[in-house]
Amino acid sequence: MSKQQFLLESPKDTGDDRVTFIIRNNGTVLPGFVSRATLISIGGLTSNNIVALYTEHRARIAEAVKKKLAEPGLRQYISLSLEDLQ
Repeated sequence: MSKQQFLLESPKDTGDDRVTFIIRNNGTVLPGFVSRATLISIGGLTSNNIVALYTEHRARIAEAVKKKLAEPGLRQYISLSLEDLQ
Protein backbone atom coordinates (compact mmCIF):
# COMPACT_ATOMS: atom_id res chain seq x y z
CA MET A 1 0.00 0.00 0.00
CA SER A 2 1.54 3.34 -1.01
CA LYS A 3 1.48 6.17 1.43
CA GLN A 4 -0.27 9.25 0.09
CA GLN A 5 2.06 12.24 0.06
CA PHE A 6 1.19 15.85 -0.58
CA LEU A 7 2.67 19.29 -0.03
CA LEU A 8 1.03 22.40 1.37
CA GLU A 9 2.54 25.52 -0.18
CA SER A 10 2.18 29.27 -0.56
CA PRO A 11 -0.21 30.36 2.20
CA LYS A 12 -1.63 33.79 1.33
CA ASP A 13 -4.04 36.23 2.92
CA THR A 14 -6.92 36.63 0.46
CA GLY A 15 -8.04 39.92 1.99
CA ASP A 16 -11.46 38.51 2.91
CA ASP A 17 -10.54 36.79 6.19
CA ARG A 18 -9.37 33.57 4.55
CA VAL A 19 -6.03 31.95 3.89
CA THR A 20 -5.55 30.24 0.56
CA PHE A 21 -2.88 27.60 0.08
CA ILE A 22 -1.82 25.20 -2.63
CA ILE A 23 -2.06 21.42 -2.24
CA ARG A 24 0.25 19.43 -4.51
CA ASN A 25 -0.72 15.76 -4.64
CA ASN A 26 0.55 13.20 -7.17
CA GLY A 27 0.92 15.75 -9.96
CA THR A 28 -2.38 17.46 -9.15
CA VAL A 29 -2.64 20.99 -7.82
CA LEU A 30 -5.70 21.99 -5.77
CA PRO A 31 -6.43 25.26 -3.99
CA GLY A 32 -7.23 25.06 -0.29
CA PHE A 33 -9.07 27.54 1.92
CA VAL A 34 -9.46 28.08 5.66
CA SER A 35 -11.08 31.06 7.39
CA ARG A 36 -9.58 33.32 10.08
CA ALA A 37 -12.53 32.52 12.38
CA THR A 38 -11.83 28.79 12.07
CA LEU A 39 -8.14 29.25 12.84
CA ILE A 40 -8.89 31.41 15.90
CA SER A 41 -11.60 28.99 17.10
CA ILE A 42 -9.19 26.06 17.37
CA GLY A 43 -7.04 28.03 19.81
CA GLY A 44 -3.67 29.65 20.00
CA LEU A 45 -2.84 33.01 18.51
CA THR A 46 -5.40 35.71 17.86
CA SER A 47 -3.04 37.56 15.56
CA ASN A 48 -4.02 40.02 12.86
CA ASN A 49 -1.54 38.15 10.67
CA ILE A 50 -3.70 35.41 9.22
CA VAL A 51 -0.70 33.63 7.65
CA ALA A 52 0.84 33.35 11.16
CA LEU A 53 -2.39 31.68 12.31
CA TYR A 54 -2.14 29.25 9.38
CA THR A 55 1.49 28.49 10.22
CA GLU A 56 0.69 27.82 13.89
CA HIS A 57 -1.94 25.25 12.92
CA ARG A 58 -0.18 23.80 9.87
CA ALA A 59 0.02 20.27 11.37
CA ARG A 60 -3.75 20.21 11.98
CA ILE A 61 -4.39 21.63 8.52
CA ALA A 62 -2.18 18.94 6.95
CA GLU A 63 -4.05 16.20 8.83
CA ALA A 64 -7.43 17.60 7.74
CA VAL A 65 -6.27 17.87 4.12
CA LYS A 66 -5.05 14.26 4.28
CA LYS A 67 -8.52 13.13 5.42
CA LYS A 68 -10.25 15.18 2.71
CA LEU A 69 -7.96 13.78 0.00
CA ALA A 70 -8.80 10.23 1.15
CA GLU A 71 -12.53 10.80 0.65
CA PRO A 72 -13.91 9.36 -2.60
CA GLY A 73 -14.80 11.67 -5.45
CA LEU A 74 -13.25 14.45 -7.46
CA ARG A 75 -12.96 17.94 -6.10
CA GLN A 76 -11.93 21.32 -7.47
CA TYR A 77 -10.74 22.70 -4.12
CA ILE A 78 -10.58 21.87 -0.42
CA SER A 79 -12.22 24.16 2.11
CA LEU A 80 -11.59 23.38 5.77
CA SER A 81 -14.12 24.04 8.52
CA LEU A 82 -13.81 24.05 12.30
CA GLU A 83 -15.18 20.49 12.34
CA ASP A 84 -12.38 19.37 9.98
CA LEU A 85 -9.67 20.82 12.24
CA GLN A 86 -10.88 19.51 15.60
